[in-house]
Amino acid sequence: MLDIVSYDGIADGVVQLSVPDEFRENWIKSHYADMMRKAFSSVLGSGFIDFSIRIAPQVTAKTVFPRVAPMAPRAAVPERPKKRAPRVKLSLYAGYTFENFIEGDSNFTACEACKAVAEKPGDPALNPLFVYGKSGLGKTHLLQSIAAYMLKARPQTKVVYCHAYDFLSDATAVSKALKAKTGNVRELANAFMEKYERCDVLLFDDVQLLESKKTISQERLAVLVKHLRSMGKQVVFSSDRHPSEFRKVQANSEIQADGGAIPHISARLLAPLESCVAVGIDVPDLNTRMKLIQKKSMNIPFLDKDRDEICRFLSLPPRENVRVIEGMLNGLRAMNEFCSENLDLGAVKRLVAAPGTTGVVEHTIKGIAETVAMEFGSDLTSLASKRQDAGVALPRKVSMFLSREMTNSSLADIGSFFNRDYSSVIAAIQSLTKQMDKDENLARRVKDIRYLLEA
Repeated sequence: MLDIVSYDGIADGVVQLSVPDEFRENWIKSHYADMMRKAFSSVLGSGFIDFSIRIAPQVTAKTVFPRVAPMAPRAAVPERPKKRAPRVKLSLYAGYTFENFIEGDSNFTACEACKAVAEKPGDPALNPLFVYGKSGLGKTHLLQSIAAYMLKARPQTKVVYCHAYDFLSDATAVSKALKAKTGNVRELANAFMEKYERCDVLLFDDVQLLESKKTISQERLAVLVKHLRSMGKQVVFSSDRHPSEFRKVQANSEIQADGGAIPHISARLLAPLESCVAVGIDVPDLNTRMKLIQKKSMNIPFLDKDRDEICRFLSLPPRENVRVIEGMLNGLRAMNEFCSENLDLGAVKRLVAAPGTTGVVEHTIKGIAETVAMEFGSDLTSLASKRQDAGVALPRKVSMFLSREMTNSSLADIGSFFNRDYSSVIAAIQSLTKQMDKDENLARRVKDIRYLLEA
């Protein structure tokens, strides 16, 4: 690193130095400033005040060759191939590709943005790209899909995928070596520069975890991002939150441990994060969960006639994230392998029931009515009122129908809960049955609410 620093002289006690770019300027100031001040002071004595660095791109002077008589042509000597720096081996999951990523309304924008980056890295419209969302929704899958695509489509592209802890470990190793003045400082610094500064694509996972007692690692990342962007290189971040949700701290300040869940990000790093194109991933919706369960359960021997209904049942209620769904399916797969379970719809309902239960829940009229009201965007008070408009009449009929199907309550008891007599309950159930015979969507909706109650 120091071999690219030029000495331009000294004026009024200030040593003038020059470097080719801002990246080197920041690196020297953060790693060698104290060492250089001591060296200048020991050589120049009291006449030394400080040093300053200016950016002066290196220019190679033209060499003038004298004219000479032409010589006889000599046999061409093949050039030795230049040694290339060893490629950093990426730790990628084999299944994390775009082909294996389940797209849906909850992640469509993020997926399309990552595909665009993989096909055209460095495009200013998506550089840097910031993918955010809660844990387990597929951020790592998308980042590694970019790496997998580019390694296949452009083998010469230097891609670096790193987790925040990987970067923190590398940056800390250099800082500790500088502080201890160990002999491997140059080796560590060159390795750091070769890995991060000279990459074509940097995929940085879980940037919110780059929090430490001091912000030096964040400052180093900020300088690196600025350098890569200036060179037209692609940068992609992932995080569990939008950049606007970080807590800003000033450079070189101590981070106070307040026990909060909001990560502290230095003002210098937060600036490029806030300027990123931010695309979010939400909790998977019903259709996405269905497609995900159908794909990941292909090797589970569900009973063929029940497979569609089993996948529908498992997609309700909403699962927190993809990992929860995978864990549930792994449990069913294990039960089939080790316990020889016949995986029909009834067995699946029993196996996914909460521990210590049989899978058979004692439902109440009130519980059913509350669930139906929530699904139809109504409320319990309206269902028990005298109102007859469509926004209340339909969910009231569904509540009565499911209460008759899923409880041992009498028609009189059901009617009493909804301020109706038993004959009104009979009429409502018969009316809903006819509607479901004509309307497949309504029949599907009622069945989904039943699955929601059973699950």
